[in-house]
Amino acid sequence: MRKATSRRSKEDKIYSDDNRLPQISGLGSGAVASPGPHSMDAFARMQLEVAAYIEEISIELGAMARAAQLSSLAYFVDMTRLEAAINRRTCQLQLGETSDPESTT
Repeated sequence: MRKATSRRSKEDKIYSDDNRLPQISGLGSGAVASPGPHSMDAFARMQLEVAAYIEEISIELGAMARAAQLSSLAYFVDMTRLEAAINRRTCQLQLGETSDPESTT
C-alpha cells in the first residue's frame, strides 16, 4: 500500500493539474457558457498538440515493447498510436491545417 501512495504522489508532482480543461474566468458557479470560436480554436490546438505528442511517444514505446518481445503490449501501444494519429488529423482539419508529410504514418 505504501508503494501505491508513493507512486500517486510522484504522479501528482509530474502531472499536477495539466489534465484539466481551461477555465472561463468571471463566471459564477451556476452560470453556463458556451465557448466562443477563439476558445474552441485554442482547445483544438491543445488537442492537436497532445495527440501529436502521444503519437510520437507511442512509436518509441511500441519499439521498446517489440524489442522486449511483449507482443500484446506492443499491439495495444500501436492501437494507441493509430488512435492518436486519427485524432491529430481530425484536429488539423478542424483548424484548417494541411497534413505534415513528415508525420504521415
